[in-house]
Amino acid sequence: MVTVKPEPAVNADVQETPEPNWSLVGELRLNLTALGVNHLADDFGERLCQLSSDNPGWQFEYSAEGELIVMAPTGSESSADEGQIIIVLGNWRLNNGGMSYPSTIGFSLPSGAVLIPDAAWITQERYDNLTPSERRGAINGAPDFFVEVRSRTDRLPPFLAKMQEWMDGGARLGWGIDPRNRRVYLFRAGQAEPELLENPENLSGEDVLPGFTFPVRSLIFDRYTEEPEA
Repeated sequence: MVTVKPEPAVNADVQETPEPNWSLVGELRLNLTALGVNHLADDFGERLCQLSSDNPGWQFEYSAEGELIVMAPTGSESSADEGQIIIVLGNWRLNNGGMSYPSTIGFSLPSGAVLIPDAAWITQERYDNLTPSERRGAINGAPDFFVEVRSRTDRLPPFLAKMQEWMDGGARLGWGIDPRNRRVYLFRAGQAEPELLENPENLSGEDVLPGFTFPVRSLIFDRYTEEPEA
């Protein structure tokens, strides 16, 4: 198994090279078949999780088209945004059941893709019935609820396409949070198009997570003072 690590820059004219800003690198896609990796093997989900464990900070997803998607570590802003969501969601889960996950758990979708949301939640019934393989690796099916936070390198069309892929995989509710533009794309099961919320104060878990409220404006939007991005 190959461990992916950034190669340090080499410059003979200086004694110290600045650390690269990996949060602006984007993603790399590799054809697994060309690399001789059998993505149809029963233990592929476990191996993908192990690859992530062996490379802290990096994320590895698998597309329905047969590509390994390698994503550089998120910057401090995106990590802080995800952390706020995980804390509030985790506190709600303690009193209401189910299981919440940070951006370290993959979900295996019917399309064949194995994707990782920035935050996710599944019902208590699903959690209780996870197989040993799912507890070690990727969980089958999309989470009941998921969140994606748009980072500086995320172009909007692929960002929304990934949101839709979650919904097509069986998710019931999804929040696509765009911090710099102070927008939220709200995806619901059975709804053809996402609802666009402009600078909302709070987000609701609706009937999927009854009583769950996330103050997105105060915890995320108000931390951003730079100009909006396209």
